[in-house]
Amino acid sequence: MKKLTILLLITIVGLHAKVLKLNDCIDKALTTHPDVRAFMLKVRQQNEGVKMERGAWLPHVSIYAEYDPQRTYVMPQLGTFNTVNDSGWSAGISASQQLFDFSRSSHAIRSAKIRHEISRLSLEETKALMRYEVRVAYALLLVQKAALKARKKDLVAKKALYEQAKALVKQGLKTRADESRFLSSVRQAEDALAIAQASYEKARITLEQYLGEPIPEGTRFEEWRLENAAKSSVRTNPKQILANNLQVRIARKNREASYEQFLAKRLERYGTVNLVAQADHFDTLSRYDSTVVGVRYSAPIYSGGRLSAQAQQSRIAEMVAAAEKDSKKRAITKEARSILADLKETRKRIAARLSQLRSADETKALIEARYEQGLATYMEVLDAEAVWLEAKLGLLSAYYTRLERQSRLEYLNAK
Repeated sequence: MKKLTILLLITIVGLHAKVLKLNDCIDKALTTHPDVRAFMLKVRQQNEGVKMERGAWLPHVSIYAEYDPQRTYVMPQLGTFNTVNDSGWSAGISASQQLFDFSRSSHAIRSAKIRHEISRLSLEETKALMRYEVRVAYALLLVQKAALKARKKDLVAKKALYEQAKALVKQGLKTRADESRFLSSVRQAEDALAIAQASYEKARITLEQYLGEPIPEGTRFEEWRLENAAKSSVRTNPKQILANNLQVRIARKNREASYEQFLAKRLERYGTVNLVAQADHFDTLSRYDSTVVGVRYSAPIYSGGRLSAQAQQSRIAEMVAAAEKDSKKRAITKEARSILADLKETRKRIAARLSQLRSADETKALIEARYEQGLATYMEVLDAEAVWLEAKLGLLSAYYTRLERQSRLEYLNAK
């Protein structure tokens, strides 16, 4: 009665244990992970860059004030120069408004806007990568948990065979070799179980790092996702992936931004036309006001080759961006086609592993029954156990591979 009560309590606790869903893990990682937060800040940073470039077209106003406790003033008088030491002060305000700069600022603003768009796409890319990594970590945890369960089942079965062998030895129906061999298989199963337990713990730790919080003991997971991986179909192609891929879109935008930056640097040598206004008041020996209103044109004549070098540097950056875009397209196309091929292979592998596991279950039951009747050897029993375990772990490996490949394909397709 006591054992039944304990079993009932364990069952009730298991039923009420929290289920950690995959979508909740993804949402948590996207909310708390520092990589995502860093790219959010970069988006804001690039937005300030747009404002900075737009500032070239806004009025610039500045004020100044100067006070000199002692200053030497020089005054010409009848062909001679007289000096006077006295204090003085001055104050003024100046304003300038850019009228025309041969479209340099327009290209610089467009480049800054594209950079801002790149930062936004980079944030989406980081989120997509985070979703992929969390999906893979979650799938690995499911596989390691299932593998741990299989190892426990294998250990229970081998312990039962060992106890059975000991009983048969006492009855004189089996030899000590049977008992020793089953004991050895129990020790091997215990060692494998310890390794599986460590692998499961490491998988759980990996997922915890993405969530930023520990996963309580007894937490349940969406184990149905393993079997669903074999049933899901893929409806995409390399061309669609290439059109949606965020890395390719970022590379394309990067080339556009580099080209706009090149145009801005090339036009910088033509200078700018500004409307200027200035008002000053001087109190130095005498008091007077001064005002200036006019149009000013300034252009660099010689800068030591700096402007031409900057323009050439921007031009090379645009060419590099173009090459990187083409390289990225080829790499994404290659990876997408490889993943699609892998998915076809894993579907067939899962079907084969399922068939093998069903056959191994039947064979194992038959061999164990024959062993009890003395019609099979312990080697046949252990071989049947090994085939069953290999089929089970092979099926889990195929499930994981398919889940990982599907997640990678979704990431490349910006989903």
